[in-house]
Amino acid sequence: MAVRVSLWDVLERRDRLAELSILAVGGRVFSALLLIPYFAWGIYTLRLRFRYYEDIPPAIEAVSLLGVAVFYAVEIHLLRVYLGPLRVYFIFAVLGLMVSGAALYGPMIVSLLSQLLVDVIVPGERSKTREPRYEPAEALEREQDYEGALREYMVMARIFPQEATVHVRIAECYMQLARPAEAVQWFERALKHMDSPESSLEVTNRLCEIYHRQLGRPQEGGRLLEAYLLKYPDAEYAGSVRARLAALDAGGQAPVREGSEQGKNAFGICQNAPE
Repeated sequence: MAVRVSLWDVLERRDRLAELSILAVGGRVFSALLLIPYFAWGIYTLRLRFRYYEDIPPAIEAVSLLGVAVFYAVEIHLLRVYLGPLRVYFIFAVLGLMVSGAALYGPMIVSLLSQLLVDVIVPGERSKTREPRYEPAEALEREQDYEGALREYMVMARIFPQEATVHVRIAECYMQLARPAEAVQWFERALKHMDSPESSLEVTNRLCEIYHRQLGRPQEGGRLLEAYLLKYPDAEYAGSVRARLAALDAGGQAPVREGSEQGKNAFGICQNAPE
């Protein structure tokens, strides 16, 4: 009888160890899967901020940081369960998480905190502190140092990501440097932040000209003209834009017409355009 009980205990312990082993493997897999969105979202937001100079809304930043905090709580708990006895490994794993978090989400923390501090400390002066200063870049342009001017404007684009004038100036610098493929990206970005039909038409015409004459992609003109009509269906030049679009659909070209002086005044018009 004692032998039977002993064998039963052995079998029961074996089953428990098997269950624990399955749970351990599942926990490690879950821990690894959590790292995928953690790194993917962090790299994506860094790319938006520093490669494309896109502004991330504060609400998205706040939700992202909350998600990171939840991720840390779960991940550190799992590390404590599976690496608790191995104290050195546990410490290094947590340090690795903290370092990666600082690299991936540090700029987001700084951005969110700076916006909150400005709103709390000087809420009435926010508009004054949020006006770009163009003088240094303009001085470089007068000296035909377009690379230097471009660097100045890029700094402004990080600080004022919704300022259409900055985007247009960056695009014009790229045109001066004979880099039209990069210029059109910034012209299109400027269009997203424009509320004036006249300024939008100037930039739209400029884009149609570049796409057709320098990039060999005249079909992009139709897309831009359609977008203009969707945004400004009752604008002064809407009829002319419809005629150009119809000509393009019929197999012709979409020549730059009135209101643009060949589409080359986007830079000057945008300077005085209301945003």
